[in-house]
Amino acid sequence: MTTDARLDTGNVDDLGRMLMALVQEVWVMRDRMAITELLLAERAGITAADIDDYVPSAATRAELERLRDQFAARIVGAPIAARERSVDQILARAGFAGKVA
Repeated sequence: MTTDARLDTGNVDDLGRMLMALVQEVWVMRDRMAITELLLAERAGITAADIDDYVPSAATRAELERLRDQFAARIVGAPIAARERSVDQILARAGFAGKVA
């Protein structure tokens, strides 16, 4: 990483796109989760605490990880979707060399 931490206009635009994509994703999830919890409590007797205490199986954990990776790719990919550039180019503009593993 470089020691120069200044952001240029392109970096700010990229961060803005990422933030807006993240806000959109989080709101949709919160809205759906609230509705899901209400319906489950009304129809099946499952509470928010039941959801909080749930321990997923290995297969479920793997599926959740896959969904998490898709979510992260949508957020990080927001600038890419706006302009055709590679991840390496975006990272280079942000002061990082190479791809993040």
